[in-house]
Amino acid sequence: MPNTTNFCNDLKGFYDNWNQASCDPARWAHCKMRWESIGENELKSKQWYQYMGEENPYRQRWHRVVEDGDFIIVENWSPNWTEHEPCCDMKFSYKNDWWVGEVKTDACIIRGGVVKSLVEFNGSEYKSRDQGWREGKVIWGSDVIYQFKKTEKPIAV
Repeated sequence: MPNTTNFCNDLKGFYDNWNQASCDPARWAHCKMRWESIGENELKSKQWYQYMGEENPYRQRWHRVVEDGDFIIVENWSPNWTEHEPCCDMKFSYKNDWWVGEVKTDACIIRGGVVKSLVEFNGSEYKSRDQGWREGKVIWGSDVIYQFKKTEKPIAV
């Protein structure tokens, strides 16, 4: 049965997709992300492009992590708990030593598209893809899955 402690412990840390980005820089941006604890079952996340620096993230969120039966729900909030759209929360299950998540509903609309996100992580790797869909077509995002490795020694933070 999934629990929030294991979930948060597996997720917390610094991630880098350097291996992927360095193999094909024309296809993969060099991205970094950091997940930190800010309270019991509360995390903050930040994602940025290497060339822009951590002080200029393209995504920054605070999260509450709650158990819901056999699932873990990650509530996505703006920083300082100011705004929350429950329809955009993520729902995770634990399968074959991986946490596997997707947007909880089909009602999450960003930039005119229904958000379809895939997130998988296992404590050392993190994979993600975000897309916006309208009328059966991807209108933002891409088909590629970004693959990050957790690292204790960030490369050129």
